[in-house]
Parts: sequence; C-alpha cells; structure tokens
Amino acid sequence: MKLREREGAAGAFYSFSMKTDLARVLDYAYNPDIPLYVAMPSSLQDHEWLTPQVNEALRALPRKAESAHDIHLLRGRDREAITPNTNTGGYYRYEQDRIVATLPGSTGPVLISVSNQNDLSEVGRKGCIVGDDSDWNYLYSDNKGLNKTGLGWVNSYMYYAHSVIVYVADTRAKVIRVGSFKWLSAGWARMNMVTSNHILAGIKRFASGFKEVLEAPGLPGAEELATRYRELQQISERRLREVVSPYLQVLNSTGDEVLRANPFKKLLASGTYLQQMSREELIKVLMLEYVKERIGKKSLLHFASQSTFPKQ
Repeated sequence: MKLREREGAAGAFYSFSMKTDLARVLDYAYNPDIPLYVAMPSSLQDHEWLTPQVNEALRALPRKAESAHDIHLLRGRDREAITPNTNTGGYYRYEQDRIVATLPGSTGPVLISVSNQNDLSEVGRKGCIVGDDSDWNYLYSDNKGLNKTGLGWVNSYMYYAHSVIVYVADTRAKVIRVGSFKWLSAGWARMNMVTSNHILAGIKRFASGFKEVLEAPGLPGAEELATRYRELQQISERRLREVVSPYLQVLNSTGDEVLRANPFKKLLASGTYLQQMSREELIKVLMLEYVKERIGKKSLLHFASQSTFPKQ
C-alpha cells in the first residue's frame, strides 16, 4: 500500500511470508561473519558495520532471541551499497543509523530492524543488470551518472531514506510474516523522482531474493558459509582474478544489449573491469556463484564441492 509522505519522501508498505524460522533469518541476514549480500543478493552489493562493537552483539542475538520475556536492543551505524536500479541502472553508496531489536510476541519472537539515512549518499554511478534480474548478475563502474539513454549525464543522489522491517515468527505454523515500511527521496537537482510504486517494486525485489535464498533446502549452513568466506579472504588477489575471469567472459559473451553501452563494453573487452575489481568485489562474485550452485540456481562457475572450491 501507499504510505503518507515523510519529509517529502514517498512511502510504501509491503508484506510477505517466509517458510522458515527466526533463527535462520538471524543466522544469515544478521550474522557479521557472512556478507549480507548472500541473504539479499538482489538488493545489496555491499554492507559493513561502522560500529565494530555491534558485531559481537549480533553474534549473541540468536541465543537472546529465544528468550520468551526479554527485549534486546542494539544500535549502530552501517554503510551500504545497493545493486543497480532496475529502471536507471544507477547504484548508490550511503551511511545510515540502524536499530535491531528482538522481543517476545504472541505467536513467537519478533525481530525489528529500523534504518535512517539522513546524510546525502555518494553520487549515483553507472551499473548494469546482465540478463534477468533474478539471475543476480550485476556489474558496476566508477562512472558518475545513470546507465539509461538520456540520463547518462545526471548527478543523482539518495537524499534520505527511512525503513522499518518487522519479522513476526509463528512457531506453530513454522512461518515468518514480514512487513516492510520504506520512505525514500532520491533524484537530481534536489528533486525527488521516486514514487510509491518505485519503492514497492524495490521491496518486492528484495523479498524475492531474500525468500529464494532463505527458503532453499540446499542452502549451506551458516557455519559453512562463514568458513568459505574466511577461506576466500586468505586467497591472493592474483588467484581470485584467475577464478573470476571466466565469469566475466561468460557475461560478456551473452550479447546482452546493456553491455554494449558505455562504459561496460570497453571495460570488459580490454580486461580493465577485471583488473579494477577490488578484493571484496572478487570475493562477492565467488560467494554468490557458490550459493547459486548450492541452492539449484544457474551458476556461471562450478565449485559446489569442497574439492573444487578456489584454493591459494
């Protein structure tokens, strides 16, 4: 549904259900040892807590959430980068304050996550979605602007955003009911170009990837994913680039129209894109391809078994 504006920002609400329990949500989406993009592949490019003390509090949260009577609250500040917008191809990086709370509910424990971005985001940069958005194949550039005809010149920003996500566990039915409230103001020249329909589409996009990952029976255990992530962090950048190179070659060979646009055509053809990828960007590709293969999704790389997982 459409929500009343807040501070000139459009708003929307969307609800959905997940066939899982709160412990699984906490293990994957609020676990500092697993990158958040694993649980939210269609909406998040990167995430980090800027308040390190939150990490230990998050590790203790699954155990505390089981309490039938207590309320547990933690506050911090984080930095996020989102995936390319499905309409404009632009992506943004920003900081926000966040509260995460667990409390008892009538049908089971409740988790609430509240975020508040009041500071201007970094300028929007050109990204692109290769193939279907549900394939989670995204490319990013440092070029300012939007990757859409007629808007390549635009210096766009996320001015401010407020969101509240409520997870209500029904332990008897073995489901979680999720309600997502979001307000967003973004555009250029200080004009908000976002409508409630845009926000609703974004929440549905998040929900689709979130459900697909967390409901997948083949999803590796949280400890296994944390181990895989630590292993990748120990591999040299040279080796990481060797393993990621075929992934970019396959994307480039798809002939997707979006890859013919600047700057991606030149970046991919020259090999510059691969050489400019940071360590964390290389690791992200490998983590997501690993998860894709394990949950039965089409993967462009094949190393589901431990014996074929990238080594030093």
